Amino acid sequence: MTALSKIESAGFRVFLKGENLGIAPSDSLTESQRHFLKQNKVEIIKELQSQVIWEEIPKPTPNAIMVTVFTPAGNALEVEARNPLHAEFLRRMNPKPILH
Repeated sequence: MTALSKIESAGFRVFLKGENLGIAPSDSLTESQRHFLKQNKVEIIKELQSQVIWEEIPKPTPNAIMVTVFTPAGNALEVEARNPLHAEFLRRMNPKPILH
């Protein structure tokens, strides 16, 4: 069980407030829970940040033109093109690299 899931299972909502943690209802925290949060703050923030990243990734629009492009290291990525001309541009500019 992660530190975040442990505090959430105790009935608290944990969220990011800039670089800090927010918790609700904060007035219900016991001293031991406050200590737990302080001890696990970095881990909880990292977990919340990873959730935010995944939640912010937009879903492709219906009938989207999806194009496979490649990073310089050769990793494939699926991206959405605005139109067929844009799709062709993405393919030309991001081909699969020849790694030696």
